[in-house]
Amino acid sequence: MIPNQLQEEVASLKKAGYQIQLLEAGDKVYVKFKDFPLPLGYNISKTDLLIFTSVAYPSAAFDMFWVNQELLLEDNRIPKAAEHIESHLESLWRRFSIHPYQQKPWNPSEDSLEGYLTYIVKRLNHLV
Repeated sequence: MIPNQLQEEVASLKKAGYQIQLLEAGDKVYVKFKDFPLPLGYNISKTDLLIFTSVAYPSAAFDMFWVNQELLLEDNRIPKAAEHIESHLESLWRRFSIHPYQQKPWNPSEDSLEGYLTYIVKRLNHLV
């Protein structure tokens, strides 16, 4: 079952213009952003973006994120911390192995999908 809080957070982001699907697979809840805009410096201007948590959200945090496997830097190098390709939801994805909650643990009363999305945008900008 997709947690109500996550459904509400996704609805808020949809109002801001994001195209988002919530998908459940076992105990995982995937949040898939369609045509997520990328900063300059990549070989493509937008990508699908995938993150997931568990049905225990918001007690369970997000960790790492995935993009279309063809995403590279504009000079065709692989972005830092994005060397691995993984299969999720019957598609192949480039995994960004970046863990934001190692220094300051996820706090369900403070952290959210929107905050994690802000972190992803910062990381994508710093990887160029």
